[in-house]
Amino acid sequence: MKPMILALGVIAIASTGCDEIVFEPVFDGTFPSNPVTPPSPSEPEEEDDDPPTPSALAMRAGDAPPDSDYRMIEDPDTLLLFFNSDVQECPPTVIKATCENAPIWQLILTIPSELAVPGLIDLAEQRIFSNESLSEATPSCVLGSRGGIGFGGTLEIVSTDETSLFVKLRGAGMRGQASGDYTVQRCGAALETAPGG
Repeated sequence: MKPMILALGVIAIASTGCDEIVFEPVFDGTFPSNPVTPPSPSEPEEEDDDPPTPSALAMRAGDAPPDSDYRMIEDPDTLLLFFNSDVQECPPTVIKATCENAPIWQLILTIPSELAVPGLIDLAEQRIFSNESLSEATPSCVLGSRGGIGFGGTLEIVSTDETSLFVKLRGAGMRGQASGDYTVQRCGAALETAPGG
């Protein structure tokens, strides 16, 4: 190796004059003219701090899965509205809030068919039944659930057709967390025999 370096030095001196020549040591087979750029450390992925966008589904009581308690409602045209902290698919399911699945919430409204038309509905109406569950991810874990009639808030059915409704929910949910504007997908009778149902 040394004779080769000396020979290169002699050639370089002969062709460039007496300028100082510096040979950088080569240990990994690369040359200074082709420096190896160390791979940049991968940037950590930014965490998504935004909570999921709440969603809503609608179903006639008569279209509920065969094993659902909602099948016992006398009027099959009763409107069931499921408001959830995250996306659900048809047919909607009743969520049991636990510390393990926190944070999560669900509000289910049972609206008699005669009220399930465009207009403003007071959720304190005695014919409307609601069922709520909530879990919050705090150091001690907060759980809550309630069901019954006479809760506050309003539901405005802005428009409705065979496939969806557009509704505005205000002051609803144990902490008002369900309030918002929703395009509500309707789940039909064909979905009652979904796999696993």
